[in-house]
Amino acid sequence: MSFFLKWLKPGTSARIGLRPHRVVELPVDYDTAYSRVLEAIEVTLGANVYIDDRKGRFIEAGFGLVNNERVRASFESESPHTTRVRVEAYFPAGAKIPEKSAAVDALANTLEAGITP
Repeated sequence: MSFFLKWLKPGTSARIGLRPHRVVELPVDYDTAYSRVLEAIEVTLGANVYIDDRKGRFIEAGFGLVNNERVRASFESESPHTTRVRVEAYFPAGAKIPEKSAAVDALANTLEAGITP
């Protein structure tokens, strides 16, 4: 039993495994939301889009350097006129995960403001 306690490290932070993220609800249909997010990633963040998967309902982008932060936007539609976008930061294995991400905040703020870049 002590092996499991040492392995699980119950005294460590509760933030383990959590990534900086924000959820934005857009009052538009899925296709419009997807296009807005794709454009905002390229214009607002200046990021390179690595995965553009409209059918899979997510976009993943990064910032040019190997093993640098990546941003993923995933989409949920509860109605034909509303789309929820989850903007999340991904970091390489072993990297210290910060509490906030400037890229996530910039993208979410742009989407919340309704700015079309």
